[in-house]
Amino acid sequence: TKASGAKVTHVFSKPGRYRPVLKVTDSHGNVDYDFARVTVADPDIPPGKRCYLHAAYWPTLGIRAGDEVTFLVRSFRFEPREGEELWDFGDGSPPVRTRSDGCVDAHNKDGYAQITHRFQKAGHYIVSVRRINSDGQMAVDKLDVRVAPP
Repeated sequence: TKASGAKVTHVFSKPGRYRPVLKVTDSHGNVDYDFARVTVADPDIPPGKRCYLHAAYWPTLGIRAGDEVTFLVRSFRFEPREGEELWDFGDGSPPVRTRSDGCVDAHNKDGYAQITHRFQKAGHYIVSVRRINSDGQMAVDKLDVRVAPP
C-alpha cells in the first residue's frame, strides 16, 4: 500500500509479522528508509507459537556494484521442512529460496540459511525475505542495502 503525508494509516488483513517500510523524500530529492516491526496476533495462536524471521547481511558498509554480499536468515517457530524463505533483492533479479532449520535447536550456530548476491547497479535496495508455515502464518523481514558505484 502506498500513502503520503505526515500521517498515514494501514490495516493488516491477516495475522503475521510484518516489516512495513517508511520512505521519506525531502525537498531536495534525498531519500531514506526506515522499518517497523508489526505483529498482528491471531488470538487462536499462543504467543510462544507465533513464527518470525531474523535476517542480516554482510558487509553492511562500503558495498559497491558487483561486490558479493552475504545474506543470512533464520526462521523461528517453523518446522525444519515447513516451507522455505523467499528472498526478493529489490533489484529485479529472480526470487531465491533458502531453508533455515526453523530454530529446532536454539543454540545451533549453523541454523541460519546463507546466500550470496551481487547487485549489478548502484542504488538503494530494500531486500525482503518471507516464509509461510503450514498454518498460513507469514513472517517477513526487510533489510536496507546501499550500493555505491563500482
